[in-house]
Amino acid sequence: MSDTATATGVSKSASSMSAATALRLAWGCWVLFLVLPFFMFLHVVWTLNAEQPGAAAPGGHEYWFLAAIGYLLVAGPGSFFARSNIFKAYWSGQTVSPGKYFSGMLLIWLALEIGGLFSLAGCLVDRQLLPNLFPALVAFMFYVTFWPSGRAMVRQTGNLEDAALYEEPR
Repeated sequence: MSDTATATGVSKSASSMSAATALRLAWGCWVLFLVLPFFMFLHVVWTLNAEQPGAAAPGGHEYWFLAAIGYLLVAGPGSFFARSNIFKAYWSGQTVSPGKYFSGMLLIWLALEIGGLFSLAGCLVDRQLLPNLFPALVAFMFYVTFWPSGRAMVRQTGNLEDAALYEEPR
């Protein structure tokens, strides 16, 4: 066994990630997840544009739309709740460890990314752009606002005795 691995198989470097490394990884993932829906959208438009007019599937297109909306309504708030549970230290004014910061942000990003890509896949299955494009746009707009700032890792945000100094994690 190497000197960087523990008995459980988890590497020491992963558990002792620095804030700069976590922020670099977060930015890399955020940009990757920003580019993926863009190329998926281009593929959808290219594919739908190449088809003959009137090739849309008869009826049933609302099921993909409703499934995408349902997923985003459940997974979106669920991922925020799960991240707030991961960021428990932030509630008491402490900083969040870099590994927890990265995993908490990745959780929200993946939930929004999967919802948007699922919605774009519905465009391909139904062979029409609308209404399945709308949930993808909503997921993308929420995603863009959650860029990695790293503030929860490096900045203490309050005082246990003074609730006026509490600040919600971003």
